Amino acid sequence: MSDPTRGAPAPAVDAWVLATDDPLRASGRGDPRLAALVGYHPAFTGNGRFAARVPAAGNGFAEAPVRTQFHVAGLYTGRNGTWSRKASLPAWSTLDVSDGSGSFNAAFTCPTGARETAPDEGERLVGGDWAPVTSPRAGVARGIERYRQCLDLRTGAIITEARWTSPAGRVTDVRYEVFTDRSRPYVAVVSVTVTPHWEGELVVTDALDERAALRARAVERGAGRGRIWALVEAEGSGVTAALVSVLHGPGSRGGPGHDEPVPALDGTAAQTIPVRTSPGRPLTFTKYVSVVTSHTADEPLSTARAHADEAAREGHAQLADDNRRAWQREWEGDIVIRGDAVLQRRVRAAKFYLLTSMHEDSPWSPSPSGLSSDGYNGHVFWDTETWIWPALLAQHPHIARSVLDYRVARLDAARAAADAGGHRGARFPWESGLTGDEDTPEWAPFGRLEQHVSADVALAFWQYWLATGDKQWLRTAGLPVLSAVADFWASRVTTDADGRCHINGVIPPDEYAVGPHDDSVYTNVAARDTLRFAARAAEALGKSADPRWAETADRIVVPFDEARGTHPEFAGYDGQMIKQADVVMLAYPWENPQPPEVTRADLEYYAPRTHEDGPSMTDSVHSIVHAELGDAKAAFEYTRRSVEPFVRPPFEQFAEARAGGAFTFLTGHGGFLQEFLYGYSGLRWRTDRVVLAPILPGPLEGITLKRLRWRGRVFDVDIRHDGTTVRLHTGEPLPVETAGTVRQVPAGGEVTVATRTSAPHR
Repeated sequence: MSDPTRGAPAPAVDAWVLATDDPLRASGRGDPRLAALVGYHPAFTGNGRFAARVPAAGNGFAEAPVRTQFHVAGLYTGRNGTWSRKASLPAWSTLDVSDGSGSFNAAFTCPTGARETAPDEGERLVGGDWAPVTSPRAGVARGIERYRQCLDLRTGAIITEARWTSPAGRVTDVRYEVFTDRSRPYVAVVSVTVTPHWEGELVVTDALDERAALRARAVERGAGRGRIWALVEAEGSGVTAALVSVLHGPGSRGGPGHDEPVPALDGTAAQTIPVRTSPGRPLTFTKYVSVVTSHTADEPLSTARAHADEAAREGHAQLADDNRRAWQREWEGDIVIRGDAVLQRRVRAAKFYLLTSMHEDSPWSPSPSGLSSDGYNGHVFWDTETWIWPALLAQHPHIARSVLDYRVARLDAARAAADAGGHRGARFPWESGLTGDEDTPEWAPFGRLEQHVSADVALAFWQYWLATGDKQWLRTAGLPVLSAVADFWASRVTTDADGRCHINGVIPPDEYAVGPHDDSVYTNVAARDTLRFAARAAEALGKSADPRWAETADRIVVPFDEARGTHPEFAGYDGQMIKQADVVMLAYPWENPQPPEVTRADLEYYAPRTHEDGPSMTDSVHSIVHAELGDAKAAFEYTRRSVEPFVRPPFEQFAEARAGGAFTFLTGHGGFLQEFLYGYSGLRWRTDRVVLAPILPGPLEGITLKRLRWRGRVFDVDIRHDGTTVRLHTGEPLPVETAGTVRQVPAGGEVTVATRTSAPHR
């Protein structure tokens, strides 16, 4: 393929736009005119309620190199055996164009069998999705030139442009735009502008392509009066989702295909518009899509129809502007990296992907792959509260609260789980889906034994209270969850003859330690602190805390090896390889009161014993702990390790593992962002102040955390080598502790504190 940009001026670089002009990279084998989809990993976009993965063609459904899925929050199947799974929608973005000899989308069609097979269910814990295909047989593009696909992180719009030569030799310029409207959480827009360089008939097909649907069947579909619709039901759960598309464009009023469904695709509602073309005359077609589930409407189909009709009346320009403003409000909480343009791009991409899967009005918790795919069955793990959620709390507490609502709504299920195990209080499941019941397959021991998840949930609830000081929330949501989890741990411990409390028969965060094991140090510390959180929350509300909470917390064993000066991972641990960060997390996020020498010893002992192909979150927590210890050089080395082997081109998305796994992996994105929000800043929440311990890696010129939020204050932290400035934009004076000294940042003012000098690299 010739280079369409040769001889043309290079496009201006926009730091907010991720782009590729060569997803059709030549394989170097056989006919050089055949281009394979090598190294191309399709982006996805979403508004926090629903999302779409957009293939190289810019619209519609594709099997490879990564299956494009279309997810909406809360669409789960019933329990098939012992667990439910996330279901995916028909492809609502399909808006194909054809000249009669072939279609634009067909130019990107991959050969049968190009996609790798899905992993066996037994491989689910090391990979929740199909690994991207990199074989030259992954896909072939025919007749495509001048290709460019862009993702604008400021708005979530994905724009795809190409010059297409059809099998009949007709040349057409094609431009697609897809975005989900963040200001209207039930609405998306797909637009195509075609400029034919020929005269004849162009056919545009709008479809709700059911080939993309997984674990959901259509119970109704239809077309008429410029609309198409489908009502799908997730298998076994009765949860339904309605999709309605209203198509506007030349010839769209009263033309063929508006009275009956058009069987353009087997079993799929579609409508077509035939239009006469003139050479060089552009034609624009826009579909307004609404997706509504039975979680939010008693009559999803009529509600979706109303949303789609209203969006069509408002028009593309109005929706695009409203979407831009909604995203602009979110991007007030930016993370600015100076001195490394690539790192800056990856930080913003990471934040964008988190925001695509969460919305302040959506009481659903993201799975490790968010709304990008059904990786890990779409289940909610500790990934949310430990890795994803803290990256939102600092700048988006309104969204962070909605994520916690998911656990609040399932507290009764957690109570039932504790009761079934013979304990008081509430035990949250290791894998949670629709109902909050345990959704871990029975063959896997983690559902029964990886009980630290309840403490991880409690930590998030406690952090939200520290960061917001919202007493009404604490009264109605925070304390009920914290006290229920504290009751569980108080009843879960075993007391020995000396009165010490042990937690026996668990799996720690290190999933290689299947066990069961006694006295996981992570689990014990987390349980101890949860008991104390509950007591402090009750005190904050003027309520009496259960005395068993403090008594039990004080007697829980925290294993420590005096000879090595380290915490053993569990009783009997003898130095075996671990999968991921475990003991080092006592320092962060749990802030276990321990001397820096112990934190350093734990880190130096466990880092070389961690599997080198483990998940990126391990490197993230290692970076944060090194920063806490004052070693910026080591922290930055781990920052590089936490992103470079995992990020996939061209849209900077994380994969779970270096060689594949769940994709797009929000867990990795969240851990990566925490390095900047909590690592290099040293930001920690307190009820009466914020704590900062800024440090800056030598290769960077600066890090600015914009619009951080704490208890009604909005402030920036600007970290430079010669000092760190804290600027208070709104709210009462801000108490800031650095190096043991508390200073007040005046309303509308700023203070400058020292940036720590990096300790020698060990």
